[in-house]
Amino acid sequence: MNKKLILDFIKFLENEKRFSKHTIRSYQYDLNEFNDFLLVHDEKLTFFDIDRSVIQCHIRNISKNNNSDKTLQRKVSSIKSFYRYLAEFPSSECNVVDLISIPKASKYLPNLLSKKEIERLMSLPDLSTFSGIRDRSILELFYSTGMRISELVNLKIDYIDFNKLLIKILGKGNRERFVIIGSKALKALNEYISIRHKLIDNNYENKFLYPNIRKGKSKHLSEKTVYNIVKFYLRKVSNNENLSPHSLRHSFATHLLENGADLMSVKDLLGHKDLSSTQIYTHVNIDKMKKIYKTAHPHAK
Repeated sequence: MNKKLILDFIKFLENEKRFSKHTIRSYQYDLNEFNDFLLVHDEKLTFFDIDRSVIQCHIRNISKNNNSDKTLQRKVSSIKSFYRYLAEFPSSECNVVDLISIPKASKYLPNLLSKKEIERLMSLPDLSTFSGIRDRSILELFYSTGMRISELVNLKIDYIDFNKLLIKILGKGNRERFVIIGSKALKALNEYISIRHKLIDNNYENKFLYPNIRKGKSKHLSEKTVYNIVKFYLRKVSNNENLSPHSLRHSFATHLLENGADLMSVKDLLGHKDLSSTQIYTHVNIDKMKKIYKTAHPHAK
């Protein structure tokens, strides 16, 4: 019964909520982990039979497994969302959801690249090769738009408005937003599109910006492939193994704020639902603000 309830919930997230594949995988993993915990205690125990103490016991259990605060917060949030879904069942008497407390995730400073490192990164792809031209466009798009890796792989050619210099992005929860293409990204994109036809079999049409020729007409490069492409170049720029494609998104936001962009505009460009998600970038600029204060304020010295 529990497995079916999880599968029904996953279908609900896919079809009704239109969550991303990455988010859905996280929900499925977290709920299967919770179900495994219940099975260890009692094979006949269902999600409807438990109370708050059982859930809190599970939370204590997973907190011992070296999960970060942010991961732990996500796992608890998955369970709360699941129980809100179960509460809609006519026969459900689930009332534990509001009693489950979500631990606060500790604030962390995102990994990012300096402006000099960005310039070096963009100079690395070999533009005499097809893969180099493609890779350069991927790097430029990440930094120019701040898009997520899931958003980049799902880009289609007709999402790009070359006249208005805008790209349509379908973000989390299928929320639509538009981002601006910078001049360097536009140049790299045009160079890639001019040779993109070499990837496409004349027997079918593939509308994805970055098609996967090995998987068929409706496929695109996988997130793993794009991750590995970007990671290859990042290792040449920095010894920081924590850098990833998402670091280019962090760099995009941080460099905008450093150059005077307001927080609300950056929030919209990133596709954040809440301003609290964007505020992490204000912490990155503390050192710079201190330097400005010491230089500009009459009583600072």
